[in-house]
Amino acid sequence: MFGPDWEAGCPSCSFWADGYDPMVVHLAARDVAFVAVSRAPLASLLAYRDRMGWRFPWVSSLHSGFNRDFGVSFDEEALAAGPVMYNYRETAMRGSEAPGLSVFCKDAAGRIFHTYSCYSRGLDPMNTAYQLLDIVPKGRDEQDLPFPMTWVRRRDEY
Repeated sequence: MFGPDWEAGCPSCSFWADGYDPMVVHLAARDVAFVAVSRAPLASLLAYRDRMGWRFPWVSSLHSGFNRDFGVSFDEEALAAGPVMYNYRETAMRGSEAPGLSVFCKDAAGRIFHTYSCYSRGLDPMNTAYQLLDIVPKGRDEQDLPFPMTWVRRRDEY
């Protein structure tokens, strides 16, 4: 969503993030926490979160391998070598960051388990705007675009 040297968050990921704040309180009522993780420095993440008017928790994984371990960040060497593993298959990537969602569970003994991950279009159910576009006559109307989300802008750039 936000690479280490980027000036702003990814427009497509920001489109998803616009829906996070309303759900956080409902998740908490069911003993579920939601946290966004990106590799940019924390100060950059928080400044962008303020710019976008978001309140959800957002942490930096800059000095860890978290994003690479979960298959959503790729170093220059991996990208130069050819296809990388993303979304459970070899894929030619356009950039160093890709979307993904992972779920973890902490048991009574404090052990943490990775219970679920999804990537790419598997994230669509989390995007309320896409769910609404899918039921209108025109739909997403992305078929003639260079790639599906070309039309998406950050909310303050329309």
